Amino acid sequence: MNEQERPTGPQRNPRVVRRRVRRTPNFLRFIITGAVLGLIVGAIIGSTGPQTAGYSTRTGVALIGALLAAIGALAGAIVGLILERLLNRP
Repeated sequence: MNEQERPTGPQRNPRVVRRRVRRTPNFLRFIITGAVLGLIVGAIIGSTGPQTAGYSTRTGVALIGALLAAIGALAGAIVGLILERLLNRP
């Protein structure tokens, strides 16, 4: 058998090695998605809610949107952690 006929690369060793692949969700995407959803819900609540003396509609939308964006980011992080636990069970 000369050099040209010898198998090279993965064909030379036909043994199959099974390895566990660790699947991890991208936490930043979960956090950003939660924050954006919270901001949207906050903007809807702030714009359709009752008028408050001393605050304009824009201020109410900004305050409620920012608060719900922070809560949404926290909820997104928690969902990401739960998914990581579920996907990486032995």
